[in-house]
Amino acid sequence: MSSIARRYYDRGKQALENGDLASAEEALRAALELAPQFGNARVAYAIAIAKNGDAPRAAQVLRHGVGRASSRISAAAMYATLGDVLTLGGDFFGAEEAFKTAEQTPGFEARSASGLARVYARLGRYAEMAAQLKRAAAAAR
Repeated sequence: MSSIARRYYDRGKQALENGDLASAEEALRAALELAPQFGNARVAYAIAIAKNGDAPRAAQVLRHGVGRASSRISAAAMYATLGDVLTLGGDFFGAEEAFKTAEQTPGFEARSASGLARVYARLGRYAEMAAQLKRAAAAAR
C-alpha cells in the first residue's frame, strides 16, 4: 500500500471522527482508489457513507470489498460492519447472515453476538436476543 493511500486514510478517519462526513467520504474514497485491498479504508468509507444516510451504497462498498480482503480478519471486519450497515438499513435477515459469517473468525465473537442481539431485538426474537447478549458478555471477558 502506498504512503499516499495511508495519508488519505488518516485524513478521512480524522474527518469521520470530527463529523465531517463529506470530507471523510472524499478522502477515504481516494484511499480506496489508490489501494482497493485496503480493508480499514473500505470499512471507514462504508461507515462514512452509512452515517451520511446511504446504507444501501455502504453495503455495496463492503460487499465489493470482501472479495478483495487481504486477510481473513479484514474480511471478518467487513462482514461485521456489513451487519451493522444492513441493520441500520432495515435488512435484518441480511444482517444476521453477515454477523454469522463474521463470527466464524476468531476474535469477532463478541462483536458478532452483540450485532445479532440487536438484529433479534428488532425482529422481536427476545429469547435469541438474550442468548446473544450472554454470548457477547462471555466472549468479551
